[in-house]
Amino acid sequence: MTPHDGTLMLEVGSESPAGQAPDASEDVSRLLDENESLGRELLRCYEQMSLLFEITENIAHLGDAATIQAALIRRYGSMLNVGALLLEDGTRCQVIDGYESLGRPLPANGGVIRAALHGEIQRVRESQRALTCRLDAPGSSVELRGAHAMLGSLQQCNAPQIVLIALRHHSDAPFDTGERLAAESVLGYGGHILTNALMLRQVQQMAMETVRALANAIDAKDNYTRGHSERVGWLAKFLGRALGLPPAELQHVEWAGLLHDVGKIGVPEWILNKPGPLTSEETAEMQKHPRLSYEVLKPIASLESILPGVLYHHENHDGSGYPERIRGEDIPLIARILHVVDIFDALTSTRAYRTQYSIDRAMEILREGAGRVTDPRITDVFIRSFRQYMRDSQADYLERFAHIALGPAPAASD
Repeated sequence: MTPHDGTLMLEVGSESPAGQAPDASEDVSRLLDENESLGRELLRCYEQMSLLFEITENIAHLGDAATIQAALIRRYGSMLNVGALLLEDGTRCQVIDGYESLGRPLPANGGVIRAALHGEIQRVRESQRALTCRLDAPGSSVELRGAHAMLGSLQQCNAPQIVLIALRHHSDAPFDTGERLAAESVLGYGGHILTNALMLRQVQQMAMETVRALANAIDAKDNYTRGHSERVGWLAKFLGRALGLPPAELQHVEWAGLLHDVGKIGVPEWILNKPGPLTSEETAEMQKHPRLSYEVLKPIASLESILPGVLYHHENHDGSGYPERIRGEDIPLIARILHVVDIFDALTSTRAYRTQYSIDRAMEILREGAGRVTDPRITDVFIRSFRQYMRDSQADYLERFAHIALGPAPAASD
């Protein structure tokens, strides 16, 4: 039967043009295989996307470049389900441990793998593109012979380029195009994060050098307080650690200690170095230095977090301090920390108007003023922690505080 347009119609149940009846079971089997393959591909894409999100939300927030790199590499090995993962940095090739993988473990040797893949490593380093190959390593173990390999580049600014070598057992599925592209994406993005972390670290180091230069300029003006800012910075960080402050806040409190007296640049040297007691007018001039310090540092955006410590480090716990006579916990924590260690270092240093006190006498004066001059809890933590430091780290103490006349080591009950 022919339709009006002249095309041929096939009736239901008739044979195909080739004369063969269609096999429905083969079609269904093929569709099931394709569906299973698509499912595996979707799962792998999901894992790769999850890794990218994890880098963004977690790894990128770790801060330290070495920690970020280690976390990224471990997660990379888990994503690819490899039998072995190695890191080649241009000088040596080392096996990476600590990642979770469903791949069959392979007994890799860094030297053997590096020699076998020398040409491929160079090509990846030059092209910065991932490649796949089969491992031909004479003398290697049976498990390694013919293993599937994928090499990817992890590049970061001002640091050696890394080539990551992922290996799978020769009987496992080889690395495919999707995994190669995913490896390039993950390592490329990870490289950007590492570059940012390294650049941030360099900026922080430059900032710290600038801070130390300012602190040295302050101490050079006052003949009797040379080294005071450096020691107060160290003591503030030491006390902050004893109080359980997080790393970021420890950095802030150290910087505040280094710069707490920067305003003394505006105080006349004859007042700073006066051998006798100050008059009321001279005292008023000296007491301007916290406000002057604040004004000097205020325009520097990166130092905003230390300004409360700089401004209020002479506020007393009972409200009798300066410049604003605030009291108790209204005084910022960073300022209360600085107040304790600033007093301690002043007491144990020789000044124009008196000689230094011993450690024991300085501790006694701190205890007498706790609750009136300084925060009592912070004062107690400092005294206990510093005495323990003197006992447990005597060599460091003797070097760092060589200017203090040492008495007998404190008793364990202190």
